[in-house]
Amino acid sequence: MRNLFALLALIGVAGIVFGVLTILHAAHGQAGRLGFTYENYGGPGSMLGGFTLLAVSIYLRSAWQGRD
Repeated sequence: MRNLFALLALIGVAGIVFGVLTILHAAHGQAGRLGFTYENYGGPGSMLGGFTLLAVSIYLRSAWQGRD
């Protein structure tokens, strides 16, 4: 089970990375590159989901320590 919790933490970290990459991805407009933008990219869902999954998996892994 601890390996499953570690896998969930890894998936959470991947969600955080994808969220950061989405934020840093620059949009192209009529004036060229707009630089750092976050609007119209679907919101911070992948980052929030990643942080939640990471926190829950760390909690479950620490709570499961004595059971194996």
